[in-house]
Amino acid sequence: MWALLSAATLWGQSTASQSAANQSAASQNADQEIRAARRASNQAIVRGDVQAFGVSLAEDYRGIRGNGTEIVSAAAYRESMTRTFADRQAVRFERVTDRVSLAQSGDLAAEHGTWLGHDPSRQKAFGGTYLAMWRRTPNGWKIRSELFIFLNCHQPERCRAYLGR
Repeated sequence: MWALLSAATLWGQSTASQSAANQSAASQNADQEIRAARRASNQAIVRGDVQAFGVSLAEDYRGIRGNGTEIVSAAAYRESMTRTFADRQAVRFERVTDRVSLAQSGDLAAEHGTWLGHDPSRQKAFGGTYLAMWRRTPNGWKIRSELFIFLNCHQPERCRAYLGR
């Protein structure tokens, strides 16, 4: 009887260890894929490439910018970025991933990070923190929603303009 209980206990521990290893590998893969997608999005912003910028967005995307402006869809975000890219004096944004957390289900992830707005000479204008919800899709990880929180002002006039004050 003890042998049977010992074997069952070992099998349970082995299964739990394997499950934890699989979850860890999935989490690491999600982290790498999301960070790569974020880097590609940042590079698209630098180039002013709306199509490449939009690749990481889910069609049902929703967002809140640091100034409180709501973005109601991926199409609306692409339209907004088209206007930003056309304005040579506009602030360009960069998002820097601090941490990615994978849901137990493996189909959602949270990305935590900082965002920076740079003026045309690449000087910091303002920035803050953000949280993005990513969803695993057949076409890779896509951003379902983002919340940007304004925390830092380096250029008061640009901050006032951004915040509408």
